[in-house]
Amino acid sequence: MNDSKPQISSEQLPEVFALAARLQEQQEHYSLSELTQIGAEANIQPEFIHQAVQQIQATQVKQSQTRRWQQSLKVGLISFGVVLGLGVSAGYAAICGSTMEAETTQQEQSSW
Repeated sequence: MNDSKPQISSEQLPEVFALAARLQEQQEHYSLSELTQIGAEANIQPEFIHQAVQQIQATQVKQSQTRRWQQSLKVGLISFGVVLGLGVSAGYAAICGSTMEAETTQQEQSSW
């Protein structure tokens, strides 16, 4: 009998359920009152739930600010590199142009 449904081996079960749990966690969100209720079931006092939420949110804000600062720094350094590269190229071109002009002038004078 040919079954078109995918077959999952017993060795793959832990991986399937671990991934499913992570995917579900990404979709779940809890209110502060829900967290407080869950904490009460685990004998955790509400003030500690509130404190934990505040600390986690503060950490997330700091991480977000750090990422934005790093991105700004990266853009600034790239811009500086481009400007510096253009300046060096222009300077090199000017030096080469001056050298070629001097050689041409020297050749013209020696041919008189």
